[in-house]
Amino acid sequence: MSKVSPKRPVIAAAAVLAALASAGAPPAAQAAGGRQSMAQCVSRVLSGLARKGAPESQVGPAVLSRCDRPLRASLAESIRSGEAPNCTVETCMDMARTRTVAEAIGAYRQRSRR
Repeated sequence: MSKVSPKRPVIAAAAVLAALASAGAPPAAQAAGGRQSMAQCVSRVLSGLARKGAPESQVGPAVLSRCDRPLRASLAESIRSGEAPNCTVETCMDMARTRTVAEAIGAYRQRSRR
């Protein structure tokens, strides 16, 4: 039996937020339902926070509270596609959340610099 690689959900969450960075035509895998929904959700949250001039400390809680459902769908999609084998949404959700917050904060910082 193989071990669950801690990098798998990280890859899944990073792929979700990679769609934010690519405003052009995303690869087909990133354009799929759950990932597209997650990218759109995070983008909306970050835009709203940026408009308000919210501090960076609000990014994580805002993204997690408003984008939980799309994150779960994206993680489930990554599991189905084989990117996160040996995971279930329940076993890998904490790691996906942690990575999502880190990526969202990075994206927020970049938006703030523009």
